[in-house]
Amino acid sequence: MSHAAKVLLLGVDGLIPELVERFCTEGVLPNIQRLSDEGGATRLMPYISTWGDTNFVSFLTGQAPGTSWVGQGHSPCGTRHLLELMSTAGQRSALVHFPETLQPSGAGDFCFAPFWSGAGPAPMELAPACLHSTHLDQWPDIPQTEALGWPPSGTLAHHQKHNRFAIERATDGYHALIPFNRSEPVPVVLAPDGESRLVLSLGECQVSLGVDEWSAWLPCRTEQAAGQVRFKLLAYNPDERRIDLLQSQITAPSPSSTQPELAERLIERHGPFISKWTVSADPDTRYFETSFDEARYQLEWLADSALTLLDDEGFQLFATVFRLNDETHHTCLAYCDPESVFFSAREQARYLDVIRRSYQLLDDVVGQLLARRRDDTVIVLASDHGDVPNRYLCDIHRRLAEFDLCALDSQGRAVREHSRAFLKDERGGLEVFINRDLVPASDIPKVQTRILKALTTWYVDAPEGERNVVALAVKKQDASVLGYWGEHMGDVLFAYAPGFVWGSNDRGDTIARVTAAGANHGPQVPSASTVFASNHGLSIFNGRGVRAGAQLSFDTSTGIQRMDSAGATCAQLLGLDTATLDGKPLVALLE
Repeated sequence: MSHAAKVLLLGVDGLIPELVERFCTEGVLPNIQRLSDEGGATRLMPYISTWGDTNFVSFLTGQAPGTSWVGQGHSPCGTRHLLELMSTAGQRSALVHFPETLQPSGAGDFCFAPFWSGAGPAPMELAPACLHSTHLDQWPDIPQTEALGWPPSGTLAHHQKHNRFAIERATDGYHALIPFNRSEPVPVVLAPDGESRLVLSLGECQVSLGVDEWSAWLPCRTEQAAGQVRFKLLAYNPDERRIDLLQSQITAPSPSSTQPELAERLIERHGPFISKWTVSADPDTRYFETSFDEARYQLEWLADSALTLLDDEGFQLFATVFRLNDETHHTCLAYCDPESVFFSAREQARYLDVIRRSYQLLDDVVGQLLARRRDDTVIVLASDHGDVPNRYLCDIHRRLAEFDLCALDSQGRAVREHSRAFLKDERGGLEVFINRDLVPASDIPKVQTRILKALTTWYVDAPEGERNVVALAVKKQDASVLGYWGEHMGDVLFAYAPGFVWGSNDRGDTIARVTAAGANHGPQVPSASTVFASNHGLSIFNGRGVRAGAQLSFDTSTGIQRMDSAGATCAQLLGLDTATLDGKPLVALLE
């Protein structure tokens, strides 16, 4: 076969195959349709947990979680995975805004702006993206009675942002402060410029802004740090003395990258990088449209940098992950899917249009890549999972406590040192570990069985009848059929049934109906699906060495393709020996 010299992996968090097909049929994704028609495509079955940390690691290593997934924030080493094979072969990989759980290992490799899951702001973030306003009462605080996501303190399903700051009136106009994370805030002065414009002053820079106008990128410095920022004037009413101003995230990613000089060249060539947008992509949130402005900027930056690194800087693999689409699913899918308890026929079109717009934005950039990529580059459009609507939140620690397996504090949190069984934050919330400081080796099988009993007898009375909370649960010694083994995994592996999600609430329920519309993927069994959407991922290969028009069938009753096999396919396209990979190349997609 003819091997491609280079692979450009455009990972998309949560891209749902059913919606790709729906929007292609509508004719609104011409470039993704072309990518598929002229290339090879397949759905992919995610691994447990059905989230990016597990599955993009599996994809880009070509290995199952049992081999290469250590835990969130912990990169595999020495498993002879795809990136290590590239390094041995003298090939270079660039991971740009990719989950931090996978780090390239070669001396010539490049890691830039990885996702951040640690406490506090990411090291590269100098100041968060903010909304500044003279009227903060436009955004009343909404009491939150439940937390969905993993770890239990997270609010993954809500995608809420708490980033609003006051603009103060003064004799010379209006004053705002950019809240730098590790230094003193930087002042911004706003003064009237005629009847409909404002002059914004930042340090020695001044710019005139009208409503809905973006500023250029402006230098922004403190004694400790320097970056660039831009603003968008969202509202200005001089009679009401009302101003709403968007301020972008300010970053300095070069020092924390593996090649600071290369990072600086990318920024000089393509502009500052942002990892977050200011407003959630939620149509019920004021100014949500700006999320599309900032997401487009980010995605075009990533596409431009991909071509620069592959064409001009000598890299053979570029990989990134774009997250807007997943955010629109979390905020909108429950109102669109007829199987959701929050479905609204009257409102479906409004929410579906927000999701559609995120796919069209992606399609635009896919078109740019198709037009500009060189003949030696294969484009791979891939997702790690989809989404399905939430119905019930499940507090696993309270369930284990009901079986005398887990000790809880007054807040309902697990007290690990007093618990026979517990879950680890970094392992995705679907593995139960036995505390070997409390449980003797001879009792491990008994405690495993007790955990299985807690999980497999967990039911809820739903309007349609009794429903099982857990779809599957297996002991560690039986988990290899699900891609799990090794020293890092828990003693019991499980997955929730469709519609059930990690969570807790103020009442301390073990299980309860969710009170807010949302959709999730991570906790639910990877095969979860409705007529409208599913948890499945997908992969589309397009370029030299790929068979045009090849489509692999995907049937959970007869045969499926896994994440690591898509990674092994990338390895074969790069001309690498795939013997150490768990996945097998999808040869039916290749010439």
